[in-house]
Amino acid sequence: MWTRLSIFFYFILSLNAFSLSAQDPQLSQNLANPLLNSPAFAGLQDQNKVYFTHRNQWPNQSANYQYSAAALELSLGKINSGLGLIFSSDKQFSSLQTTALSLQYAYHANLNEKTLLSMGIQGSGVFRSLDYSHLTYGDQLGSFLVNGTLGNTFDPTAVSFVNRVSYVDISAGLLVNHSNYWLGASVHHLNRPNQSLIRSSDDLIAPKYALMAGVSLPISEGTSLKPALYVKNQGAFSQLDLGTYLQLNPLVIGFWYRGLPLNKNTSESTTANRESLIGLIGIQNNRYSFGYSYDFTVSGLGAGSGGAHELSFSYVLNWDFGQRKSFQRYRQSFACPKF
Repeated sequence: MWTRLSIFFYFILSLNAFSLSAQDPQLSQNLANPLLNSPAFAGLQDQNKVYFTHRNQWPNQSANYQYSAAALELSLGKINSGLGLIFSSDKQFSSLQTTALSLQYAYHANLNEKTLLSMGIQGSGVFRSLDYSHLTYGDQLGSFLVNGTLGNTFDPTAVSFVNRVSYVDISAGLLVNHSNYWLGASVHHLNRPNQSLIRSSDDLIAPKYALMAGVSLPISEGTSLKPALYVKNQGAFSQLDLGTYLQLNPLVIGFWYRGLPLNKNTSESTTANRESLIGLIGIQNNRYSFGYSYDFTVSGLGAGSGGAHELSFSYVLNWDFGQRKSFQRYRQSFACPKF
């Protein structure tokens, strides 16, 4: 019962904070499912492909966060385009769940024999729900102390909640891919949708702006080093992911740091921006890739939070809709890593 009460107060505090600094899911394998980062990736490599991602964050905490996403990528090479379809779901502290279905379209243009420009747009239908059976109100606690049972609540706060909301979410992205480097920018929540679960209240999602970049440094046949960075800003929240992949075909080893160590505006932001060290190991070939990563928490939560486990899988399909390019003016190589 005390656990239910603490969850309630955590939820109330979260509602107040979300209106100011709602944040999207953070993934450690940012490019294992690239459609999650930007719609500009859809159909980029002239392949039909499926992706799966699952993240279990802070498993030792009552505020455990879990996120899963499955995606389908279709190439429309004859018209220099691609489609993406994403189904995602996340669950926060056992009560709050968000589910989204997204459709993407991207157009790809050859700038020269080594450079490709991709532009994409995304529309999502999002459904957010709250399970009130896990919440305990003040008058129920009083009833428990007197009668030994929780009973029904007459708290006016309970009346103001709604069980679920739905909204449309719009995103866009731009990507330049060269045979040796790549650079991308994206913005999510362009229309600032209202995700509030309180009647007659606004909880507008702040747009998330992101910049992605990386370079491929060949070492020898089948071996390369791929440093990359991912910078994000959403409302009052900013974050940097910085790391590198060592590709030893078919093995991939990665090491990343997530945080903004030079941001010392307040003690709170300093703690939040020194988040984790990330290790990754993966296997990839021309047909599939599989990766596992672990986030070692270096923020105030400490190692006792359980860090975060993340799994990814992708597979190239043999589907042929007669839409693949019968010929290519240029045959580019792609610098983007697969994790």
